[in-house]
Amino acid sequence: MNNSVIQNAIELRDPTLVGKALREIDLLLGSTPDPNERVYLLFSKSSCHGILGNFEEARQQLSLALQQEPEDPNVRLTVEFNEGLLFQQEGKYREAFERFSAVLSGHAEGLRRPELRFMYEDIQQRRAFLSVTLSQFRDSIPLLREILSFDLEKEVRSDALASLGRCYLELREWDLAKNYFLQARTIGVTKEREKTFHFFLGIAYFYTEALPEAKREFEICEEHASEYKLPTLDVYSWLSTISKRLGQLTESERYAQLARPS
Repeated sequence: MNNSVIQNAIELRDPTLVGKALREIDLLLGSTPDPNERVYLLFSKSSCHGILGNFEEARQQLSLALQQEPEDPNVRLTVEFNEGLLFQQEGKYREAFERFSAVLSGHAEGLRRPELRFMYEDIQQRRAFLSVTLSQFRDSIPLLREILSFDLEKEVRSDALASLGRCYLELREWDLAKNYFLQARTIGVTKEREKTFHFFLGIAYFYTEALPEAKREFEICEEHASEYKLPTLDVYSWLSTISKRLGQLTESERYAQLARPS
């Protein structure tokens, strides 16, 4: 079976290619009696519908895949994992976190096998970042520390370090927060993370008495406030407070005026 059309569509997440892949999948399902091939095709069909935002149809294909091999623990594991992915794609982060946690506990023995180590690590990465998204900052820390022991891509490692910085910031452990933010910056902050990175690092600098550095971070926030979609009044308020602490009273007053709602 030639799967290149299907694989390319899923990897590139291109709607036009996905439409072609779905037609190819339906043709193959109509002529393929082999249960293993049918499971693969149904999983692929589910992924395609997920890319298109057809989440109920995507779940239906997962159910059909399980019906092909109901006693196969690997098929059940993959179905449940993909259910978590669909929740995540929908923005239902609580449900996604709970589903991935259930996969982890329900398939603990299977996920210990070396050939499934990749899936265990994927689940833990997702749980770590979802936990931060859900503001479970204290619970996020051991998950983030664990995934930093994995062989991560540079961007993922940077995001994990920045996320640890955010967790420690929320827990008011300022020195740890600053150290993790700086480690992330050394690697290179990702474009998406950059939107809030300077704001949070500025807070960490402020509470560790690095006032010039704090001001510099908030000046970056001021410069890019529109691009980063930051709360401008909060940025000006921080700049006013920091300038006052630095003895820059004229600047402090100017920022204080800008921080007042119009």
